[in-house]
This record gives sequence, C-alpha cells and structure tokens, in this order.
Amino acid sequence: MVKKIIVSLLMACVVMGCASKPVQPTEHAVWTEAAAMNSAKQWADAAGKPDVIELEKILADDYVHIHATALVENKRQFIDALKTGARRYDPIILEETKVRIYGTTAIVNGRFNLKAFSGGRTIEGVNRITLVLVYRPQGFQVASFQATPIPAAAGK
Repeated sequence: MVKKIIVSLLMACVVMGCASKPVQPTEHAVWTEAAAMNSAKQWADAAGKPDVIELEKILADDYVHIHATALVENKRQFIDALKTGARRYDPIILEETKVRIYGTTAIVNGRFNLKAFSGGRTIEGVNRITLVLVYRPQGFQVASFQATPIPAAAGK
C-alpha cells in the first residue's frame, strides 16, 4: 500500500513538473574562439608593457598566477611586482594557441618565448601556458595563468 502511494506521488510530480530541473547558468555569454584569443592577447599585451591599469580591470579578484619557476602569486602580488619594477617582461607573443570553450569559460593553451627581468637577473626560456578566461557581467576576466618550462632539449 505504501509503495503504491509513493509511486503515485512520484508520477504526479513528474506529470505536474515537480521534478527537479537542471540549473541554468545566469550568465548567457557565448565565447567565440576569436573573442577568447583576443582576450588572451589583451592579457599578454598588458603583462608585457606593463599596463597595470588594464591588468587591474582584466584580472579577476581571485586571480592566480603560477610562474614557470613554480612561484605562485595572487592578483595583488603579480601587479605590484610589475608596478614597482621588481619584475618586467619583454613583449609576450603567444604562439601555437588552442582555444576550448566551456559555456562562460574559455581555456587558452599555447607557448611563448619568455624574457623576464626579476631580482637583478634575466630569465629566458620557452614556456607552455594555460590561461583560464571567465565571462562576467562586466566582460571577460583572466582567472588563472600557469606557465610550464619546456626543456631546451625538447625544442618546439
């Protein structure tokens, strides 16, 4: 008897639309590969100049920057190092890029030839990179960056 009541209630919920529905994202932005690449290039330009005003806008408040040296910085640390001149980069030119889109998130993978100046020394090398871009009501923001060095023997 109890089983019949439960089955009847479940069927009534399905028929009446009481069953749970998938949650839809509240942001309906649709990335295109071109828009994601443009956003990645905007990040590269701002970091390479450095344009700290632009970085303040395009880096998410919870931005994480993981350097090829394994140093991890948040938004404030990354920008402050550029602002004070403690670190600077030659222009960053992204190569061999690939974009993947997941709703309001875009992931850009690629590589670049690094030439940075930090702590009185020059750092050079080739890195694979991952940028995570998110779409927010105010536009895109960079949520995360990670660089991985490519050993010299590995070449391209």
